[in-house]
Amino acid sequence: MSMFRKIHSALAAAALLAFTGGAQAADWKPEKPIKLIIPFAPGGATDVVSRILAAKVTETIGQPVVVENRAGGGGLIGLSAVREARPDGYTVLVTTIGFGANPALYRHKKIPYDPLKDFTLITRTADIPTVLVVPPSLGINTLQEFIDRAKANPGTLSLGSAGYGTVNHLAGELFKAETGIQTIHVPYRSGGLSTAAVVSGEISGLFATTPSALGHIKNKAMVPLAMGSSKKIDALPDVEPTAKLVPGFDVPDWQGLIGPAGLPKNIVDTLNAQFAAALKDPDVVKRLSDLGAVPAASTPEEFVAFVTSEVKKWNGVADRTGMKAEN
Repeated sequence: MSMFRKIHSALAAAALLAFTGGAQAADWKPEKPIKLIIPFAPGGATDVVSRILAAKVTETIGQPVVVENRAGGGGLIGLSAVREARPDGYTVLVTTIGFGANPALYRHKKIPYDPLKDFTLITRTADIPTVLVVPPSLGINTLQEFIDRAKANPGTLSLGSAGYGTVNHLAGELFKAETGIQTIHVPYRSGGLSTAAVVSGEISGLFATTPSALGHIKNKAMVPLAMGSSKKIDALPDVEPTAKLVPGFDVPDWQGLIGPAGLPKNIVDTLNAQFAAALKDPDVVKRLSDLGAVPAASTPEEFVAFVTSEVKKWNGVADRTGMKAEN
């Protein structure tokens, strides 16, 4: 073999080794269970949807994905735990709409995190529609009737929530701003408590997530007035979107997977691919659809752009309404 061929063969072998080594580095294989933090109480929409996804990813990633609920502070307790975790892929969190809205809600107190600097955004996971529900005892059956009564009796109707920064709270604030009505915000410690408050008639209404509301609607313990999201859903085919009366109104409870800042790209890519595959699984798609939820997988870059737009959107709402967290 000539000297030229020897050198060429050596360079080719080195290039092949570098290529295969890079492929191995990209294929992150977890060696212990992955902790998936849910920053809300068990039984809520985020918890239910995330457990479906965790079970599916457990089947394919080679390690258990263990759900841990860290409720409190409108999601801030769970977010703090992830922000302070090691960026090794073993601690991640499913965040929701409050992730992008909290900078506006807590700007008078200086929120303890920057959503775009203190975390690694991995993928969106699902959009959970909301529906404005009221107790049958209220005697209201349409969205227009609710708006008319609120305008005729300012400050007498109440809208509940699972706490500041939750989708119920944010949808209610935007609804008030867009319709010009005055209602009382009644925050509860969990989605379950706020849902129960509608059933009992303790509050006048709630922008509930569909997983928490569907059973009560079926049992006629709640009256659905309008979807809080921009489209009708199969699970509630007769309920029109709020946007028919309030153009542009669209407040689903979006969910997304995040980790600590500095998460290596190979870990991000693996988790993104695993959750994207789970969201395409026919059984998962059906189970989410039965809850009214819609798969919403994305690239990390798309997720960053989305959160950036959410921060801008809710800062604008806060400028208009003066909304802020009181906790």
